[in-house]
Amino acid sequence: MKNSLIVILALLMSACAGIPANSDYAADYDFQGVTTFAWLPQPVIDGAGIAPDLDNDLVRQRVVDAVDSQLAAKGISKALDGIPASVLVTYHLGKEEKVNVSSFGSWYTYFGYYPCYYCGYRPGYRSSFGHGHFGQGGFFDDEISVRRYEESSLIIDIIDAESKKLVWRGTSKRRMPNMETPQERRQYIQESVAAVLVNFPPSADVAP
Repeated sequence: MKNSLIVILALLMSACAGIPANSDYAADYDFQGVTTFAWLPQPVIDGAGIAPDLDNDLVRQRVVDAVDSQLAAKGISKALDGIPASVLVTYHLGKEEKVNVSSFGSWYTYFGYYPCYYCGYRPGYRSSFGHGHFGQGGFFDDEISVRRYEESSLIIDIIDAESKKLVWRGTSKRRMPNMETPQERRQYIQESVAAVLVNFPPSADVAP
C-alpha cells in the first residue's frame, strides 16, 4: 500500500510540474520540527458570493484527502485525537472569470514577392508598391477574438499550532478545464495541491 501511494504521488508530481505555484514563509521558523498536523476548522460562511461548485462537501473532502496524502508522503502525519499537533492546516478556494482578447489580420498573412494581382482592389490592403501587385503588402482589417474562461485559485496555509501565527503559505492559479466526471475533478484538485505543496517544508538552505 505504501509503495502504491509513493508511485501515485510521483505521477502527480510529474503532472503538476507545469502548474504555476509560489510560496512564502517565515524564515526563522523551524520547519524541521514539523512532524504532525491537524486541520483548522473551516469558518462558517453564509454562502453569499461563494461559488456552489467550490463550496460543497465533495470538494472539501477531495482537498482534505489530497493534502493528507501529500503531507503523509513528506513524513508529516495527522495528529491523533487529544495529542497536540505541530502545525494547523487550512485552505482557501476561489474562482475568477478571465477574458482573453487577441487580434489578427483577417487574411492572416503578408505577401512577399508573390504576385497578388487583385490585392490592390480589396479593401484594407496596403502595399509598399502602390497597388499591391508586387512587393510587400497585407490586409490590415484586423479581427478581434474574445475568449472567456475561468481561473481557479488555491491557497494552503500552514499555521503554528502554539502561537497561531501563519508560518507558510502556498498559492496556485490555473485555468479551469471542462470537467465532467468526479474522477476528473478529483485529479484536478490532486494536481493543484501537489503543485502548491511541492516546496513544503522549505529547505533550510533556501533563502526566502
